[in-house]
Amino acid sequence: MKTIRNRKFLLALPVLIISIITMSFDLKNSTDLNINESNAIINADKEILTVINVITPKQGQQEKIVELLQKGMTETMRYQKGFISANIHKSLDSEHVIVYAQWKDGASLQEAVKLIEAGKAPNMLEVFSNSTPDYHPYDVISVNLASKKN
Repeated sequence: MKTIRNRKFLLALPVLIISIITMSFDLKNSTDLNINESNAIINADKEILTVINVITPKQGQQEKIVELLQKGMTETMRYQKGFISANIHKSLDSEHVIVYAQWKDGASLQEAVKLIEAGKAPNMLEVFSNSTPDYHPYDVISVNLASKKN
């Protein structure tokens, strides 16, 4: 079963990479991205690659996957060139885990994928080996914040 999951992961990676490459990312001056800030940037005016990954762990493995993701982010991924942020969410009504990640561009994400494939991010490799990932790149269209009516 582990071999089948590894094959699914390895088959899914090229699809993600191809979709990222085929998208055009005309980044504005990278200095206005404030990449050194410690907060996620959710802004429709910034051209940042957002990847939303719905992860379906093996039954009963949600907590283990969350723990591995947290270790992978803090020990490896956050140090990668072009990484901006990653937010990990676990569903309360099922076993799913969502990762909302932001990267400077598709090339940065592609380098991170290569790092994982090479076994240099073992926590992330274990996550994808023990779950079914379903991820897609997105553009932020709008941000709607709470406000008081006048």
